[in-house]
Amino acid sequence: MKVSRGILSFASGRTPDLGAKSTHGRTRKQMLKTTAICSILCLSTAPLAVAAQPATSPWSGEFDLGVSAKTGNTESTDLSARLRAKHQAGRWHHALRVGASYETESSRTIDESYLAQFQSDYDLSERSYLFGVIRGERDRFSGFDYQTSFSAGYGYRVWISERGYLDVEAGPGVRRSKLDTGQRETEFVGRFRGELQVALTQNAEFNQEVTVITGSENTETQSISSVTAGITNAMALRLSLEVDRNSSVPAGTKRTDTTSTASVVYRF
Repeated sequence: MKVSRGILSFASGRTPDLGAKSTHGRTRKQMLKTTAICSILCLSTAPLAVAAQPATSPWSGEFDLGVSAKTGNTESTDLSARLRAKHQAGRWHHALRVGASYETESSRTIDESYLAQFQSDYDLSERSYLFGVIRGERDRFSGFDYQTSFSAGYGYRVWISERGYLDVEAGPGVRRSKLDTGQRETEFVGRFRGELQVALTQNAEFNQEVTVITGSENTETQSISSVTAGITNAMALRLSLEVDRNSSVPAGTKRTDTTSTASVVYRF
């Protein structure tokens, strides 16, 4: 009967085959080296994987282009464009808003208006903040050549939940105006603003914003109501109604203007 070499060696009291043990030792050392190298490579490439992940941009905003129907001092249907951009850095929040509409009929301008506003907020807490805002508006058919104002004050988030929020703001300011008659006015004003945003469904939201700038010469009131329905993460449809009112206007000028708009919104 044939007996294997390993069994024969132990049975005869001889030293076991050292060649086999040496081979196993070398194999184990090679496995340990390979494991160590893989660990080092994984650790060294981990920061690269983290760095490769795109950082969240502090910028966000939206651009909408639509068709507007106006009543009041202007009776027209025209194209309108608006841009809103926001920037957040720590406790600071900055918001820019610009808009324009223009329409001609028989080579005659029947609508021309521009709006620009910039606001900076500084958070005092989760709900309260300080704000400063500068605003300029020009509407050729409102009775004013232009109206500009600067105000600063205190804001408070009255209500906040997963469905939306309600902000209120109040503060003093200064307003400069030029009427179509050429008369210029500079006065101290009070600015009051409220904004409500509520999610109607998973893809639709309602927004209501009211701003009042009041002084001894005139009180400006602006109300903007809108419903926005998302199509994709970047696209949406919006219906809005804007009502602008001045309590004191030149003779022959209406106090109230309305703008109804249907627009396509691109978010970024």
